[in-house]
This record gives sequence, C-alpha cells and structure tokens, in this order.
Amino acid sequence: MRCPLCGSDIDGNTCVTCPECGAAISGSIRLFSAIALVEDAVISFMLLSMILLVLVQIVLRNFYAAGISGGAEMVRHLLLWVAFLGAAIAAREGKHIKIDIAQRILPPRPKNFVEILTGLFTTIVCALLLYASIRFIRADYGLGTTIPFFNLRIWILELVIPLGYGAVTLRYALRSTQAFLKLVKGM
Repeated sequence: MRCPLCGSDIDGNTCVTCPECGAAISGSIRLFSAIALVEDAVISFMLLSMILLVLVQIVLRNFYAAGISGGAEMVRHLLLWVAFLGAAIAAREGKHIKIDIAQRILPPRPKNFVEILTGLFTTIVCALLLYASIRFIRADYGLGTTIPFFNLRIWILELVIPLGYGAVTLRYALRSTQAFLKLVKGM
C-alpha cells in the first residue's frame, strides 16, 4: 500500500502513520488505493492502445497502402492521456521534477515552511490551469468536431486535461495541508 500524500510504500495493516511523511493513515486509504489502481490501469490501457494503433498504422501503410482515417490524431490524444495521467501519478508519488536544495539543507521547521509555500504555489498554478482547461473543453464541445474512423468527439478525448490538473491540484493541496499541520504541531 502507498501513502496518499507522499507515495511511500507502507504496511497498511500495522501503520497508523506514514513513516516517511508522518501522515495519519485512516480508512480513506482504501479510496486512495482504489484511485491509484484505476489510474495505473487506465494509463496502461492508453499506452497499450497507442502502441497498437501505431503498429496497425505501420502495417496498413507499408503492406496495403492504406491507413486508419484519424489514426494519427487518435494517437496524439492518447499521448495526451498518458502525459496527464503520468503527471497525476507523479504527483501521487511525490516524484515531480523539483529543485530540492532547500529540502536538503534546511532544518525540519523551515523545510516545512518551504514545502507549504511551494505546495501552495503549485496548487494555485494547477487550479488556474484546471479552470483554463475547463474553458478549453467547453469551446471544443461547442465546435462538435469528431475523429472520423472512431466517430469520437474530440472534447471527450480532451477530458483528461481537467482531470489531470484536478488530480494534481488536489494532491498538492493535500500535501500543503499536511506540511502546514506538521509546522503547527512543531515537527
């Protein structure tokens, strides 16, 4: 099982707090674990679909001088899914790219303060991007464009953008809250 805040591996049967970040482990861990399983399964399915679609396109073009209408566009949208789900998974496991010089040199209390500030900044930026992505989806919804062969509306494929930003926003908000609580408790 993984900690919902820092992504560390924990033994869910014996731990009441995460040994890595000190987060309290409660009954909601099952919900976070279920969400993690869904994320992992969907990203695996999307990656496999993308690979298979590209392979089918290669075979059709090289041997039959044909292709799937809208195949390249579908692959681009599948890549979008892999990228945004990957960002959500990286946020879940605390593995986003970051400059962590402050984390290495500061004592625990100032380190928590810096973690709160960076978490709040990330939360605000992702929340703004979430808002912008919702507006983007609404604009594409109004256009009604589709991918021909698959008869899929493009806005459906782009739903991963607000979903991904929403997941990252929530995870960094939780992480900031946890760091704030550690600062208040004096850890």
